[in-house]
Amino acid sequence: MAMVAVVSVAFIFVFVVVQLFHFVQQSRYATAAQMESIAHTVRKPLSAAILKADIPQAESILGQIQPAGVIGRADVVLPNQFQALRVSFVPERPVPVLISRLFELPVQITLPLYSLERPANPQPLAYLVLHADAWRMYRFIIGTISTLITTWLLLALVMTVAITWCINRLIVHPLRRIAKALDGLDGDDVPGHQLEVSRLHQDDEIGMLVRGYNRNQQRLLQSQRKAQALATHSPVSGLPNKTLLLALLEYIDISNASLLMVSCEALREAASAPGEEQRDLLLLNLAEKIRALLPPGAVLAQVNQHDFAALIHHLPHSQRALPVARHIMGALKQKMPAQAPVSVGIAVGRAGLTGDELYQHALTAMLSAQRQDVDKIQFFEPQP
Repeated sequence: MAMVAVVSVAFIFVFVVVQLFHFVQQSRYATAAQMESIAHTVRKPLSAAILKADIPQAESILGQIQPAGVIGRADVVLPNQFQALRVSFVPERPVPVLISRLFELPVQITLPLYSLERPANPQPLAYLVLHADAWRMYRFIIGTISTLITTWLLLALVMTVAITWCINRLIVHPLRRIAKALDGLDGDDVPGHQLEVSRLHQDDEIGMLVRGYNRNQQRLLQSQRKAQALATHSPVSGLPNKTLLLALLEYIDISNASLLMVSCEALREAASAPGEEQRDLLLLNLAEKIRALLPPGAVLAQVNQHDFAALIHHLPHSQRALPVARHIMGALKQKMPAQAPVSVGIAVGRAGLTGDELYQHALTAMLSAQRQDVDKIQFFEPQP
């Protein structure tokens, strides 16, 4: 607000100074016009008196001038700058030198006086010089300055309040609302957080700031979701990875579930061979085939590049899991070369078993099936 006040005072001061000189100049023109009109009323008789060198008559004519509060002194000056006559209408009072020099006081006009019969190249007999009342002009200037100073201060106050109000409404308050919204934001709510664009700031810099913030927050949310997806899902198949599967096993009741671990030797060989596009295509085909054979509600996960895990709810008995494993093995054999074995390990959940233990049981069963080097379905058999 202080800066607004200083700028307002400075600019309005320049305007007030210009107005002051304009008003004074108008007053000078009006005073000069009045004096010129008065001078023309005595020009002819005064010229006749000077032509006759009748000084008393000339003084009498000058004394008949009606100054009307405008003329302060009248002089008759000869062509050789000799002052022949002076008549004062009001007592002269001193005017400050600075005011006199700044506004060129007093105002005066000079009117040449000619003989009644002018020759071809007339030469003035004398000059009539009328001086305006400098004190009267000084009082006008002081009054004008006082009025303009009052107007200046009032305008500066009004402009300061108005501009400050506009700045507060258009800039400070919106920025304050944005700052409060961001200050009260929880860390978990930062990604994807959106600010509201006010109706008054649709096309200004604050609107651009809010829209840029909202756009960056959307990008941050998308990046976070993408990072979370990459951390919990396979980048190629999009299936849940081992981390998400273990978290899911800890979350659900595994006493009424079975976990199938499927290992494809063809995927293991493809992982070490060139041709990334063909390897990814094979992986997607196998994943789609396994997903189609699982019962509703089952969860298919990819624990590494060549092994899958299928969590099947409400299937606690091994004999019920066996048909599903056989269908998966038969479907995968159709998609892979005959010499590439498929190994399936099955672990059945029970009361008191943790999710990590169920996963380790299924992994142990699958590794046991892999050691036989043939297509094999192996159940986990706990050690006696």
